[in-house]
Amino acid sequence: MIQCSRCDEKAKYVLVTDYHDIVGDGEFFCDDHAFEDNREECPCCGDYWIDVGDIGPEGDEELLPTYPEGTLDSDGCCSEHP
Repeated sequence: MIQCSRCDEKAKYVLVTDYHDIVGDGEFFCDDHAFEDNREECPCCGDYWIDVGDIGPEGDEELLPTYPEGTLDSDGCCSEHP
């Protein structure tokens, strides 16, 4: 299980660029922390899972995307879903 970077809860989101590349070494968030600090959500990515590969202790895991502030376009979409 990958833990949230802010608490001990299970992570459901990973911070990514607008092209779904994981930012840095990976920042992970639970439901409560995924959109704090002005992180954004693409309306088209509700069921788009990001493969976090071997980052998690259990191997091949997938998480939903969350985006840094200002990453999404004027319609609120990532570059993969314009």
